[in-house]
Amino acid sequence: MKKSIFLKLLTVVVIIAFSCRKEQFLAPDITGVTSDTIILNLGDKMVLAPNITNLKGNSYTWLVNGKAAATGINYTFEATQSGNFEVIFKVDNKGGSDQQSYHILVEAPIAIQLDSTLTVALSTVKEIVPVITGPQRDDYTYEWAIGDSVIGKSLNLSFISPVSGSYKLSLSVTAGKQTTTATSNVTVTTAQYESNAYTVLEYAPAPGKNHNWSIIGDKESWKYGAEYPLAYNDFIAKATALRKAVPYNGLFIGAWGGYATFQFDHTVANVAGKTDLELTAYFSSRDLPGVYVAYDRNKNGKPDEGEWYEIKNADYGLEDTLSYEITYTYDSTLTDAKRVYAYYSWIDNKITPAKGQILTNKTFSSATTTAATLSTRGFFPGGYMDISTKQMVLLDGWKNKFSLKGKRVTKDLTGAAPFSQKLNIDIDMAVNEKGESVQLPGIDFVKVRKVVYPIQQDYINNGGAMTDFNMEEERMLQVGSIIDRNLKN
Repeated sequence: MKKSIFLKLLTVVVIIAFSCRKEQFLAPDITGVTSDTIILNLGDKMVLAPNITNLKGNSYTWLVNGKAAATGINYTFEATQSGNFEVIFKVDNKGGSDQQSYHILVEAPIAIQLDSTLTVALSTVKEIVPVITGPQRDDYTYEWAIGDSVIGKSLNLSFISPVSGSYKLSLSVTAGKQTTTATSNVTVTTAQYESNAYTVLEYAPAPGKNHNWSIIGDKESWKYGAEYPLAYNDFIAKATALRKAVPYNGLFIGAWGGYATFQFDHTVANVAGKTDLELTAYFSSRDLPGVYVAYDRNKNGKPDEGEWYEIKNADYGLEDTLSYEITYTYDSTLTDAKRVYAYYSWIDNKITPAKGQILTNKTFSSATTTAATLSTRGFFPGGYMDISTKQMVLLDGWKNKFSLKGKRVTKDLTGAAPFSQKLNIDIDMAVNEKGESVQLPGIDFVKVRKVVYPIQQDYINNGGAMTDFNMEEERMLQVGSIIDRNLKN
């Protein structure tokens, strides 16, 4: 009996001893702690709640960058300052210990330094360059706005307004989950400008039958004082003065490749959703002039080569030759008692070149102006003949041989009558050489070029066959006023 009791007690002791020994060697195990860096912003709170096995007898310690922060099983991290933080969680009991680390980045707040007040004259670009500090991220976005109208989505803003007044300008900067906004009060002061691009910077006419290089105004008025046979620089100055006085005084651009470059006395604002320019020219509905624009970004007062962009129109992409070229050469001039015979030739750059010679044959009596001078109609650009001496001279600055280059859009213009008409132009249609849209705050320069090479059926001289009409007077381009539609002086 005693022996039986003793064995039972011994069994209980062994069981108790074994149970104590098993609890003593069960160490805690921590799981559910991410290895990714947790990104927070100032003011954020995050509950850190890891998973723990074997909770009995545990003690807990939370350390933030080495400093004790809490002793509970969970910990709420509060982002009170920016920086990198290592949060270590330790668990201890009689069976052992474990620890895991959280890595937390509290991002720096976005701060915007922007002048609270700005002043700029109307139709003048003000480059606004804010200073942005904040987290090191690659997902920053920017939005400039006036009221509900978004006017820019880049870090810097080229601000321009064609209307004077006061504007509340806002900049919102977003990175990650942060967005910060700053405002500036912009005052646009009044200024007086001409709406027409009256200044002529370049004039490169392409001659043809009865082309009149010295016309400033209506080509039909050659007899009544619209001709100005001058040295090149003097002609440019005269054209500028006359176009300032009367915006519609035009230039006779001529055949394919001819062009002229004009300058405004201000920057034409690119107003969203509106056409910005109004070009008056002589052309047909199927013979659109090529228009190129440039913004004087470096403020050097001239259009640099890399600043030109083409305005995309209905003919864009229809070119059959990207790099076409025609070379014109003055040949000779002969006279007799009654007539003058002026010759010049042309040749293109095709593998089998097209070429020809243009003859101007006119009587002295029919070609004399009311000022008793001989008209330059049909003469090579820069050519002038003194009616008393009958000697042809090439005025200073003009060349006796030159080439015109560019893209060529060959089109059948049969039945498309040319007439003087207006062409509205949207600066937002500007594209680069790759055909990609470009965002310009405005433009200072306009180049107008004859890009369509006209062919048509000739029923009078060629039995209705398709014929080259490039150098026929009726297909030549004339350019008049170029008006800023947005300007409000």
